[in-house]
Amino acid sequence: MHQIFFSLLLILLPTQLGLHFWPEWALVLGRRVDYLSPTLYLTDILIFLTIIFWWITSKPRITHNAKVIVPFILFAAINIIFADSPIVALYKWAKVLEFGLLGVYIVKTKQTIRSVIIPLTIGVLYSSVIAITQFVLQRSVGGPLWLLGERTFSNQTPGIAQFYFHQLWLRAYGTFPHPNVLGGYLAALLPLIIYQFANSKKYFFVTTIVLGYVALLLTCSRSAWAAGILGLCILYYFIWRKKKYWLVLIAGCIVMAIIFSFGLQDESVVVRNQLNNSALRMFFRSPLVGVGLGNYLVQLPDYLVSRQIYFLQPVHNIYLLILSETGVIGFSFFLFVLWNTLKNRFRIIHYSLFIILFLGLVDHYPLTLQQGQLLFTLLLAMCVIQLPHADID
Repeated sequence: MHQIFFSLLLILLPTQLGLHFWPEWALVLGRRVDYLSPTLYLTDILIFLTIIFWWITSKPRITHNAKVIVPFILFAAINIIFADSPIVALYKWAKVLEFGLLGVYIVKTKQTIRSVIIPLTIGVLYSSVIAITQFVLQRSVGGPLWLLGERTFSNQTPGIAQFYFHQLWLRAYGTFPHPNVLGGYLAALLPLIIYQFANSKKYFFVTTIVLGYVALLLTCSRSAWAAGILGLCILYYFIWRKKKYWLVLIAGCIVMAIIFSFGLQDESVVVRNQLNNSALRMFFRSPLVGVGLGNYLVQLPDYLVSRQIYFLQPVHNIYLLILSETGVIGFSFFLFVLWNTLKNRFRIIHYSLFIILFLGLVDHYPLTLQQGQLLFTLLLAMCVIQLPHADID
């Protein structure tokens, strides 16, 4: 039963249907901030059901390393106590516990690419169809798609993400809160789908791959484009095992061209720099334990020259975000987890994780949004799993 709920969780990973609550501590400068709102998502319920049914039916023995867990719990307690808003930090640490338990489930049940690829492919397929349809209509699809968390918008909605090509065009959102998140989701999962079904001629997979890359293009997320190209380079090596360095060189040049297409005066670059500077200043204020998990946004108004509501968003770099909110100690824990994950024998799933870590240099959603947290947890946990040589994906 738990496997059914887990598969459903993977299918609905792209969705954001949830019940938001707005206590006073979720407000900054008198405005509601989505990142601080305690939210009960449909995917939270599926995580709970997955873990509960697994526990009831399997009665797993959870071994633990007290040398790691006890200091981690003590650090979390200190981080909460000394946070500017302890209740925000408490809520964010509760989310860490939730996704930590999901990670334990994935590792203990030894999920493989073969066991997760079909539900993930279904998610990529319907997300791509929705995204392409939105671009064609230049608005949200509407109707029953609100059940998947699609928000209502058009290319005239204030603050909506657009790109210019002869005219302003709405960027594809799917059921994600921003096109960059959809782009990262597709860039990380499409290589897995292609690798697993490289020799398959089934229309379901071919259609998913084609529509997935069309949707990735329509997100107009330059960082996701760069990650997508890196993913194709990785695939070329994994599938064909040919060392044609000129292809890698060309791909590298394309990636660098995308990166350098960001002008220093671009609004997105200016905003990112200001947020990065704010994160560094917070870190130097509390270098050991940080300002408190989730407290970056609580503290942000005190570190910005401008207090426009547009700037009330997390720093677009997960490493600076961890450093500012949890200090050197928390960042060391994070590096410890990554090291113990990446030191295992590399499989294709490791490179999907690498894509997310690469995107984390320029965006925050792997740690701040439900869909990003789910994807990050899934990839991280599956990289931890040690499979026998014969079962390597």
